[in-house]
Amino acid sequence: MPSADSEAYVRRLIDLLRSARTAAGLSQQKLAALSGVDLGVISRAERHERIPSLAALRDLAIALQLDWGLLCSQAGNGEGV
Repeated sequence: MPSADSEAYVRRLIDLLRSARTAAGLSQQKLAALSGVDLGVISRAERHERIPSLAALRDLAIALQLDWGLLCSQAGNGEGV
């Protein structure tokens, strides 16, 4: 079972990805097509209903042309949307 700290970190990471997606004007469907991540995974993650794999999160970041290391650092520093 993940700790509260690790769960909060992943939630911040997901929020940063969602913010980048909306800033780019992409729908969840378009992001799914660009990233190869299932639409349901994206939808449930953005609603904080389910934590996706780190590989899926990384694939979303790549599709959004985000620096994975910087994104992880921002989430770790508590930087959110």
